[in-house]
Amino acid sequence: MATSKASKVKLDPARIPAHIAIIMDGNGRWAKRRFFPRVAGHKQGMQNVKTITKAASRLGVKVLTLYAFSTENWKRPGSEVNYLMRLPVDFFNDFMPDLIKENVKVEVMGELDDLPPQTRQASEKAMADTANNTGMILNFALNYGGRDELVHAAQKLAKQVQEGELSPDDIDDRHFANELMTGFLGDLADPDLLIRTS
Repeated sequence: MATSKASKVKLDPARIPAHIAIIMDGNGRWAKRRFFPRVAGHKQGMQNVKTITKAASRLGVKVLTLYAFSTENWKRPGSEVNYLMRLPVDFFNDFMPDLIKENVKVEVMGELDDLPPQTRQASEKAMADTANNTGMILNFALNYGGRDELVHAAQKLAKQVQEGELSPDDIDDRHFANELMTGFLGDLADPDLLIRTS
């Protein structure tokens, strides 16, 4: 028999993934199925991010990575891209008090220099405002592309070799991992759970 109230689920704290990554996909399709404009799906997605962030923090997740805007997303219609670039600004403005209260530290990875100034500034401000927080890391991937990340890591290693700081024979997975955008996460860099919404 169904009840009107949700049952509380008991989770084993020892089994909570340390790093959860979410590929945020399907917001436009969600909106289309409901006969809403695509941007309504993105707005709802932002609300869901707030809920997920609080829940993950309270459950003891160490890192929550959100793949929010890929380098491929620039190919979308201009009006949609403009809206998507406004979302981080609104998110950080609206949600910053909660992030501070939850002791969440914000990080943003990707090609930030290519973002519109307002989006880049909001991202940089969020990182600065939460720099001393010691709780969960909320890691946004904005203007992020996996291949771009690999190319940049390879270029950094090549430069170290060229400058005599590193021998090609010494390059191993640890060196490579340190040059990735998630290198700052150390042992938490690799997600334990990857979710792709649809």
